[in-house]
Amino acid sequence: MAEIRDAKLYRASHDTFEDYCKARWDIGRSRAYELIDQATVVKAITDAGVNLSAVADISKRDVRELKKDLPAAAKQIKDKIKKGAAPTEATAAVIAQMTAKKDHPKADRKAQQVEFDRQRDEARAKLPDAIRQSEAAKEAAIAQKLRTVQDLTDAERIAELEETVRILEGDIEKLKAENAKFGDMKVLFDQGGFEAVIAAKDEQIRVLNTRVSSESADKASWAKSAGYWKAQAQKLGYTSQDDIVIPLDGAEFGGVA
Repeated sequence: MAEIRDAKLYRASHDTFEDYCKARWDIGRSRAYELIDQATVVKAITDAGVNLSAVADISKRDVRELKKDLPAAAKQIKDKIKKGAAPTEATAAVIAQMTAKKDHPKADRKAQQVEFDRQRDEARAKLPDAIRQSEAAKEAAIAQKLRTVQDLTDAERIAELEETVRILEGDIEKLKAENAKFGDMKVLFDQGGFEAVIAAKDEQIRVLNTRVSSESADKASWAKSAGYWKAQAQKLGYTSQDDIVIPLDGAEFGGVA
């Protein structure tokens, strides 16, 4: 059947492979492809040296699992038979392993979602009463709107939806502002928990302390320098920053008083 399909031998009498299967065996295209997959799986396992006589025991689901990695499946079945397992038992065991491997990520995602729900509920429980009451009122209002939706006209329903969108947009803006405020801390927390957040804040404090010390030292140096030059100016006769005294009896003015 696979050869007829792949080599397009069905065109000798029919336009499509589906028409050929219907006329020849009275089966549809989907069933034909299932039989081709089943034959492919059985042949691969048989070519690996496994005498798989109970073909009928391989279901459509089993074929789907084995087809994903036929060489590895055939080798595992062969190894189990060498250790004393019956062909059908070895095949069933390998299929079970492949199915469990496929279902493992789903189980992980489900467990992760359960943990997320637990953390969300725990966070909600720690919220201030005012926020929890606001959220409860919002959920009650939405539930009430859903219950009365059949009593609304199209225009009223549109107005209700627009109001819901407005409220949700406001919530989104609040969340954006909150994320912008605590975004850096969240990244640190995801990377190393509270220890990473505290360490980063300690480093910020250290840098600020260093900056304050440096600026204080600069100001002290400037004050010392200003004091020195003020003393020098006073030695030269300057008594105030507002008074500029030009000695006219100096040599540069010809000694005129």
